[in-house]
Amino acid sequence: MRQLLLTSLLLSLPVAAKEQPQLPDQLAATHGYVHVAFPKGGGQVLTVKPVGKGKPQRLDTSATAHSVGNAQAFGKWLPAGRYKVAQWGLLNWNEGPEFEVQAGRVTDLGDLAAFDVGGYATVLVPLVHEEHAGALHAATQSFASLLTDPAPITAGIAQVQPPINTNQGGTGLGLVADLLMAYDRKVNKPSTREALKQARDPAEFVRLARAVTVPLQDEPARLSDGTLLFPADLGQLRKRTPGGEWSSVGIDTLRQILSVEADEGRLLSGSDDGRVRESRDAGATWTELKAFARNEAVVDIDHAGGTWVVTTTQGFDDPDAPRGGGLIAAAKGTPSIRMRVYTGNGADLRDLVVSKEFVIAPKDQIGWLGARGQLVDGQYYVMAGNGLQRLDIAGGQWSTITPGERISSHRVDVASGVITALWSQGAFSKVYVSSDKGATWAAIGRPPYIIFDVQMDGLDKGWASRLNMGAFSSNWETYSYSPATKDWARSGEAPFQCRLMRVSPDYPTFCITPDASVLAMREGKWEVEFSGN
Repeated sequence: MRQLLLTSLLLSLPVAAKEQPQLPDQLAATHGYVHVAFPKGGGQVLTVKPVGKGKPQRLDTSATAHSVGNAQAFGKWLPAGRYKVAQWGLLNWNEGPEFEVQAGRVTDLGDLAAFDVGGYATVLVPLVHEEHAGALHAATQSFASLLTDPAPITAGIAQVQPPINTNQGGTGLGLVADLLMAYDRKVNKPSTREALKQARDPAEFVRLARAVTVPLQDEPARLSDGTLLFPADLGQLRKRTPGGEWSSVGIDTLRQILSVEADEGRLLSGSDDGRVRESRDAGATWTELKAFARNEAVVDIDHAGGTWVVTTTQGFDDPDAPRGGGLIAAAKGTPSIRMRVYTGNGADLRDLVVSKEFVIAPKDQIGWLGARGQLVDGQYYVMAGNGLQRLDIAGGQWSTITPGERISSHRVDVASGVITALWSQGAFSKVYVSSDKGATWAAIGRPPYIIFDVQMDGLDKGWASRLNMGAFSSNWETYSYSPATKDWARSGEAPFQCRLMRVSPDYPTFCITPDASVLAMREGKWEVEFSGN
């Protein structure tokens, strides 16, 4: 299945001033080591201050973290005493918890995750799950012999913290705010968002948050009755029935599910920590089928004609990689990515072998929207950076079929076999189509820029989305392809912060709003299918 992996905005994080490295053998007699982990990423520097008088301290030194997803960890030696968490990033934490630091000991602030609960508010939630075990040990093992007591001091961040006001952003509902309000009045159910703001028990918070996770990509598993299953965060699959009803199918993990495939009554899911799980009872129970490395995210699972194709991505430090220009060059430390495509025939995936490995340097990640694998008519198409690759399943041969020099994304229409390739570069954007599996290409007209997605449903019809940037506001627009003019005509619009998602011509175009609501376009009008409130 295709997975949209957007490039991280590394430059948006504050850069800490360079300090002299701390030497544990010189500090352990008077200081204690304070550790905090953000196993799902999104962490920012914590500022703590002594209770009473004293200088605020920033926990801004990277510690060893689990090599999975975007996991982060920070650790620092602080003088013994009592402290209070004062800030998370640049946001004041007025009711931050207190904790104790003892000389020669480790204080564990635990595993935290940041969640947007709406209303310009963010909460930090303690995460407790066995898959996070070992991070603290990894961060402290180099100086374990210096500790007076190996048992860590638990800091007591056991509850969901009160919301922190971010004072930024907008609702992003724009055109459909009234639709959502009318839907909520009609359904008349308690507000999930309000419940999230009030929840203090981490288990209850996660239970509620799982109900409003959003689809992470636009190629779900399709069941025989037309039901769709989309990968989502917190171990969830978002389920949509043919009637437009949404619910969740759960897996016992807090990781992101990045891929899902339906096959003869089975469901297979792939997560960002290298796990492939299987369910034979429609998602009621799951067992682990295959385990890759924990930092090898399973971004695509496909099956057809007796062949399984599994694609993974794995970041690694590649100091000799060419950096290119723009943001990627400025973002020091951007990793290269190993993308591996495995193939096999066994239902248990035990015979999977690497068919091809691609190394994607930082310069080739500019504009890359992820692997986007599709298995259609015996051919597997996958994006490796800005290049489109094709694997002939029967013969095992790989071919580079990129039209032009580079492209941003591709789509393959399952019914017609027509391939669309998009190079999204503002005024220099180009759209290509192929009806012979990428052997030859023809350039066609493009929608107005800024173009985000183009899907041709044949040589004479198609759909596209673009962002219309105005002087004071912006909004999404959809376009339809006209074979008569061989050009694109505007067909609709959606709110600026609404993420447009089109699975295929057989389903409505969806609009995912910032509060996790889902709208569907029918006969030119938006209808609410699920309210995140």
